[in-house]
Amino acid sequence: MAYSLKRTQALHSKSTESHACAQSNTLTAANNHYTRAFLGAFTLSLLIAALLFAGQARASAVDDLNKRGQGEMSYLFWTLYSAEFYTAPSSSERALKIEYYRAIDSKDLVEATEDQWNKLGYPNSNIERWLKPLYSMWPNVEAGSTLTIRVAEDNVSRFYFDEQPIGVIQDKQFGDAFLAIWLSENTSEPGLRKQLLGLNK
Repeated sequence: MAYSLKRTQALHSKSTESHACAQSNTLTAANNHYTRAFLGAFTLSLLIAALLFAGQARASAVDDLNKRGQGEMSYLFWTLYSAEFYTAPSSSERALKIEYYRAIDSKDLVEATEDQWNKLGYPNSNIERWLKPLYSMWPNVEAGSTLTIRVAEDNVSRFYFDEQPIGVIQDKQFGDAFLAIWLSENTSEPGLRKQLLGLNK
């Protein structure tokens, strides 16, 4: 009898161990399943975010406009940048996109803009008002950097750096004055003006 009891207890113990082992294996499998599902969902979300970011990076501030002309600005032996002028087919929207070929400090860009406005004869009070937002908005540029201004129908100006918005200027006189640096008949670069307006075809 004692032998039979011990044998029964041993069998019961093995059965309990087997049942516990089976439960453990089931829990492990479930955990592995949920872990794989979580990692899969996480990876998918990262992929979607990357695709959205890539789509935004490829989008341009002038995609819906028509390019009217383009040209390059050179000084002595260096080509400093290329410029493209865009217009809208059914509105007064305009845009100028500049791609820089050399690194230029933002302070130098603003000072060059001030110099051009002075040559065009704008009042000092206007120039000082227009320069303030540029000092705080414009970054340093590197070779390959792009800076775009888009002037809407209401003459609100929006700036983009490497296709990303960097600021808005509400002053209704600013957009025309900024574009005049390249497009005015009194521009210091008449050859580039003709190229941008498509007058040399």
